[in-house]
Amino acid sequence: MATYDYTLRGPEPDMVLQGVSATDADARREAIMFLSEMMREQPIRDGGAFALELVVSRSGIEICRVEASVS
Repeated sequence: MATYDYTLRGPEPDMVLQGVSATDADARREAIMFLSEMMREQPIRDGGAFALELVVSRSGIEICRVEASVS
C-alpha cells in the first residue's frame, strides 16, 4: 500500500487530500470516482462554465491527471 496525494483544482482554492491505494491503477480509479462525485455536487447555473482537475501523485511524482469541464 502506498499513500497518494489527490490535489483538486477548480473554482474553489486548491484542496489536497491523501488516500491509500494498493497500486497506481487503483489510485487512478479512485481519482475518477472522486471527480465524478465532485461533478455531481457542483452547482450548475444557467450558462455557468467551470472546470475541475484532479492530480494524483505519489512521493511527488505525478501518476495521473483527470479533468472535467462544462462550457
